[in-house]
Amino acid sequence: MSSTSSDAGNPSSLASSASTIITVGTQPFDEDELYAAVGVMRRSRQGSSRPSGVTSPAPVSTPTSPSAVGARRNSDDTTSSGDMLDFEPELVKQSASMSSSVRAHVYEGGIRYHAFRDGKYALPNDEAEQNRDDMKHMMTLMLCNGAHFLAPVEARLKDGCEVLDLGTGTGIWAIELGDKYPNTQIIGIDLSPIQPDFVPENVHFFVDDFEEDWVDPENKYDYIHVRFTLFSVRDRKALYRRALRHLKPGGYIEFQELDYWPRCDDESLIDETPYALRDYIKFVKDGMRNFGADIHAVRSLPDELKAAGFDDVQLTTHKCPLGLWPKDKRLRLCGLFLRTAFMDGLRGVSRRPLTALGWTQLQIEMFLVDVRKSIMDPDKHAYLTFNVVYGRKPVT
Repeated sequence: MSSTSSDAGNPSSLASSASTIITVGTQPFDEDELYAAVGVMRRSRQGSSRPSGVTSPAPVSTPTSPSAVGARRNSDDTTSSGDMLDFEPELVKQSASMSSSVRAHVYEGGIRYHAFRDGKYALPNDEAEQNRDDMKHMMTLMLCNGAHFLAPVEARLKDGCEVLDLGTGTGIWAIELGDKYPNTQIIGIDLSPIQPDFVPENVHFFVDDFEEDWVDPENKYDYIHVRFTLFSVRDRKALYRRALRHLKPGGYIEFQELDYWPRCDDESLIDETPYALRDYIKFVKDGMRNFGADIHAVRSLPDELKAAGFDDVQLTTHKCPLGLWPKDKRLRLCGLFLRTAFMDGLRGVSRRPLTALGWTQLQIEMFLVDVRKSIMDPDKHAYLTFNVVYGRKPVT
């Protein structure tokens, strides 16, 4: 039976589920193999080698000085055009200082956060968080049968087009897309400079706040991609307006987001069932409001895109199990990725939101004991919905 709590509402009437009721497995199998897959992900995130011939360093932007307004600057303190001879000594000196500040980090309770626009984003950017991002990336590809996107932009990517990845994180999505579509130019934007140094020549990363005005020309991008980021956007309407302004007519924006609420198709988890994870999500939701964040933003996304002026708005949902309880091996692996991402992220995700509610660190740690038990409970057949929503900028 699915939960009927007010927090468990369906995202939209547009929803078309890509999975029906998940069959519950009766006997565990290949568990060591599943855990090995997670271990490989962790070890390979920073150690993977790039294809031969792909050695260009990823540029990282810094806040611009008054004399350089409108020009992103990279880690070599040159403009993004790459002209290393045309510079002013004082400007270079200022840019080096600003680059250092952008690449710095801040620490709270042993947890690392981005320094650029400190406090704008409530989650960490340390190694554990980066591992979680990459695990969710693999989980997403498995849920979507290997597809990096669902919007109908395949032909444009093959021919060569302009792509913008907002909240790129570790950059893994942009890098894999760049490898697959060498004729396409891809820009990744994030508040944290945590992307690798060596990437495909058609992929570029910048440290920037995409909630501020974009310096890009209007009608530039064919496709804008946003994943696991919408919850942190403080002004979603402004983001939609910018996307419309900078997309080419007929271009697409696509969001890929989890709805953070446990659901269930049988009697193992109903409204009356004590379940600490459900309580945890409620508290985090309340705490995130102090950062202008809404962890359930995806529920209203289709209607918001329509209201903003996008057409051809489509929503596809997938059920992602939490744990190893499904019978299907692919879903078991998805469930392991999601469960591991939850377990590894509890401390980092909790600190700022729950501290904002007045909790002490001791109270947080004591509460997380029960949360961990609920996540690891094999008798609770819980899942989250993964939602892919895209819309098109009108041609005229």
